[in-house]
Amino acid sequence: MSSEDFESVGSIDIGPGTIDPRDFQQRSASVELDHYVAVLLLEAESEGQPPLYEESFVLLTAESAEEATEKAKECGKQQETSYEDENHRQVTWRLKHIVEVKPLEDATFDDGTELFSRFFRNHEAYRSLDLLTEDEV
Repeated sequence: MSSEDFESVGSIDIGPGTIDPRDFQQRSASVELDHYVAVLLLEAESEGQPPLYEESFVLLTAESAEEATEKAKECGKQQETSYEDENHRQVTWRLKHIVEVKPLEDATFDDGTELFSRFFRNHEAYRSLDLLTEDEV
């Protein structure tokens, strides 16, 4: 179909509204997603045990830093879980904090891909690194 044929198609009647294929094509082509990395801090609590922390780096795609931050919160909330450990103690993981969300210059991964993770127990030492710039979740 030539561009002239496409121009002659015009709007499509769908009842109370119309869809112009040219508008749809422009909107979908104009949306460009950027890649971001989010640093999430998760905390596990279990009776009789000191808390265990996980720092997780997650790759996200978003149209803006604000959208990336919202997606980081959603990703962290999806990681929240509870289970019984081998000693029959209830373990509860929860999102404690979103440490940072930064744009990536070049990435070829999908949403939610974990880039790096580490575990630790001493939250006060972690806080002393001055990495926490926002209020806790």
